[in-house]
Amino acid sequence: MRRLAASILALALLVLSAAPAFGAVDQGKLNEIKDLTQQMYSIKTQIINKEVEAGILDKTKAEKIKNAMQERQQKFEQDIDKGEFHGFGHKKGCGRKHSNDSPTPQKTE
Repeated sequence: MRRLAASILALALLVLSAAPAFGAVDQGKLNEIKDLTQQMYSIKTQIINKEVEAGILDKTKAEKIKNAMQERQQKFEQDIDKGEFHGFGHKKGCGRKHSNDSPTPQKTE
């Protein structure tokens, strides 16, 4: 019985000591991701500026979009600096707010 208890205790200690190694994040790789996202942010900003120049996008709406992008980029960079990475996945709805009050198509008879 003591052998079994000692084996279980040893296994538990082994698992607990290995857990930090599995969860370790490579800060160098995170910095590479940070650099790439900065490039992506810069390119997206350039695209928005070109859309304004082409008359595709309203200037006030473009500023609103760029401000939101800048906030997301800053939050992302702060997380990276803390050694955290939460991914790029979009939340349900990709940030668009849907209203249940929108009119539904009516059947015409």
